[in-house]
Parts: sequence; C-alpha cells; structure tokens
Amino acid sequence: MNETLKLIDERGSLRRYADRPIALEHVEAILHSAIRAPTAANMMLYSIIGMEDPASKAALAETCGHAFIARAPLVLLFLADMQRWVDYYEAFGIPEACARDGVPFQTPKASNLMMSCCDALAAAQTTVIAAESLGIGSCYIGDILGHCERHRELFHLPRWAFPITLVCYGYYPEDLERKRNTRFDRRFICFRDRYHHLSKEEFGEMLAPLETKMTNVLEREGLNLAELTYKHFTLGKAELEELRSVEILLNNWVG
Repeated sequence: MNETLKLIDERGSLRRYADRPIALEHVEAILHSAIRAPTAANMMLYSIIGMEDPASKAALAETCGHAFIARAPLVLLFLADMQRWVDYYEAFGIPEACARDGVPFQTPKASNLMMSCCDALAAAQTTVIAAESLGIGSCYIGDILGHCERHRELFHLPRWAFPITLVCYGYYPEDLERKRNTRFDRRFICFRDRYHHLSKEEFGEMLAPLETKMTNVLEREGLNLAELTYKHFTLGKAELEELRSVEILLNNWVG
C-alpha cells in the first residue's frame, strides 16, 4: 500500500493526547484540507468553528459526555450551513425580487440539509486524514447532535446552521500502544448493482467476532447481542436525547 492507504487502514479514534498544543502550521494545514474537500456545486455548504476557549471545551465535555474533549488540543465543530446563502440572498435583495415577481422566497428545505451534511462530513473526514498524515490523531463526537438548546446558545448558531459533527485532534502520546480497530467483513457492506438484505445466518457470520469479544458483557447482562445493542444504542440515554434534539433542529430548519 502507498502511504495514504496505509494511514487510512491503520487509523483509529484517539481519545488521549500528548500534552502539547498543535503547531500553528499543522492547524493551518488541517483547515486548508477542509477547504479543499469535495463540495456540492462548489457552494461549500458548511462552516467550521474552532474551540479556543477552555470554557467552551469544558461545556462540550459535559453536554457530550466525554471528559477528554476538554483536554483535546484542537476541537472543531462542523456545521451543515445554509445560513450563509440565506444571508447572501437577503443582502442582495432576492426576497424583494421574489415578492415583486409574485413567487415565494424559498428558504432551506430538508434536501438542502442533506446536501449540507454531505459537505460538512466530507470536510471533516478530509481533515482527519490530513491530521493523521501529520502524526495527529482524532476522534469524532456524534453526541454533538444532542442538547441543541445549549449548543445553539454556546456557539450563537442561527436557524440554518446545523451542528452535524464534532472532531477532537491531538498528537499521539509516546507511550500509546496503537491498535488497529476491526471492521465488519466487506462482503456484508459492499454490494454489486443492488441492495442486499442480510440473512440471519449472514448476521451471525458478520457479528461473530464482536460476540466473542463481548462474551463477558453478554453473560453479565443476560442478553444476546441484538438485545444489548438495542438497549444501549437505540434506547440509551444519549440516543434518546439526540432523538429529541435532532427533531427540534429538523423542525426548526424546515419550518
């Protein structure tokens, strides 16, 4: 494999960082990589907020439930952002032009949110690979989807700026033993020409390594893996909060 493929193959989430700030030139390189990421129609339907205030990082550590956020040298919030284009259209009189022509001014809809999410996530993942090439590990924080009221207040988020992911970055500690994370076998994920519903037997094959790894937990809770997953990842406290929060954000977005 070439160096890029090797980086992608060996990368794993990093939640403990070397106790030193990220060099300014490395921060600049990470942000530059985000700007060069793929984007729909070159509209760049995302914004990035960098956390410099320790109080902001501490607040995120609390709302997202991960103490290491407060200790991460670099934290970036990626927003699916249509607010910039709404502001642009308003600044150049598009609502008035629509009224003059007798047509409604179109505010962002669900389809615009989906496209903006694609842009934001493409930018985020590009920074992750760029950071890895510089010896900087990272970790995605999906819990940013919860507690929308607190996050909107904390970052002064307008209506059409949707917090889609948070990423923490830091240099690898010298004493860290890096372990390559396992993934499901590709045949259960990648299909040819059409979608494939997995059979019960295929699910058994796909999840056998995970069931083996979690034997002690399954025995302790008296559950099979499907029951455990549903209990903790569908009905878990964090997941229910995200369900509540995202519903508010979606309703606010589409009006």
